[in-house]
Amino acid sequence: KKKYDVIVIDPPWENKSVKRSNRYNHLSSWQIKQIPVPALAAPNCLVVTWVTNRQKHLHFVKDELYPHWSVKTLAEWHWVKITRAGEFVLPLDSLHKKPYEVLVLGRVQRDVKEGLRKSEDVVPIPEHKLIVSIPCSLHSHKPPLTAVLSEFTKPDVECLELFARNLQPGWTSWGNEVLKFQHIDYFTLLQNGN
Repeated sequence: KKKYDVIVIDPPWENKSVKRSNRYNHLSSWQIKQIPVPALAAPNCLVVTWVTNRQKHLHFVKDELYPHWSVKTLAEWHWVKITRAGEFVLPLDSLHKKPYEVLVLGRVQRDVKEGLRKSEDVVPIPEHKLIVSIPCSLHSHKPPLTAVLSEFTKPDVECLELFARNLQPGWTSWGNEVLKFQHIDYFTLLQNGN
């Protein structure tokens, strides 16, 4: 029965390289649409979806998925991946992979009266924003969004990450790999200087 003010989704998108590598199970567009986001969302819930660089997936989220969930698209943000030297990890004009990923942000729209009543509580979302970081070498490991989203949410919001691969303080993490990047092999033991 819990409702969330922020829902971040990193769907296991279906694509050729994932099918070939058999790295993880993927979901079809139809299966992604079955995720019960409306049942999980509080009024004016901020929904953030990671999208691969395939235009097909981007159009699906904006034109099919969000309308199906009664989510109004507000913004497209980009996570730009750079090297330690500050260069793009891949050429910007690469035909296959790009040095960035897209985040589509939207808000759940219930009935008109509820939307008007709650609109004064909603922090505006900028239409465009760049998040720049050095990506982790682990496949599909995204940067945590807590700090980035905090300026657009009220304190003490209930946050949910669907298809999470690690735990985040104060968030509910759901998926079949929530402890994947929590494994001890991914950490380095530091010697205490005392």
